[in-house]
Amino acid sequence: MRKPTRILHLVLCAFALSACTSAEVEEGDRDLVLRIGQLEPYGLSLPDGFEAYEQFGKERWFDGSFVITYEFEGPANLQLPYLSSMTELHATNADACASYTAGNFGVPLGLGEAELSIRDDLYEFGDQSRFAYLTLDDEPIGMYFAACSGRTAVMIVMGGFYFDDVEQWTELITPVLDRVVAMQ
Repeated sequence: MRKPTRILHLVLCAFALSACTSAEVEEGDRDLVLRIGQLEPYGLSLPDGFEAYEQFGKERWFDGSFVITYEFEGPANLQLPYLSSMTELHATNADACASYTAGNFGVPLGLGEAELSIRDDLYEFGDQSRFAYLTLDDEPIGMYFAACSGRTAVMIVMGGFYFDDVEQWTELITPVLDRVVAMQ
């Protein structure tokens, strides 16, 4: 009686491990996430060779869904901002919005002493969205944006750089979000 249980356990473990696989990041994938270089026209100065601190990733799930990730984190001595950007394409609208909801729950847990100052009144996108400033001692130190639109979900966390002017944020993020929605 134990063998079928053990075999079933092994099959389930194998399935879980194969459910998500790494995929090669293609050039077009890079246009589906916000990248640090896109902040330069808005006052961010980056050193030569900043690209060395960029990391891209892509994973595919068994149902054809995928996630593209981007992270920029320079060495502490350069005092550069932090940027994490993620775009997901899901099998269903409900899956995309479930991912969005999970992100909204999880991000505050990882902020340390910083807090989210939610300002959904300043910017909205898609089926559901969250726009917030990261604050420390009531002073903005970064931004958080997440949304689901159709089968897509997007999440952006930025520390050490933020937009006072929501029109500039809109100008920056609209082309990225347009490309994301178009991939459906």
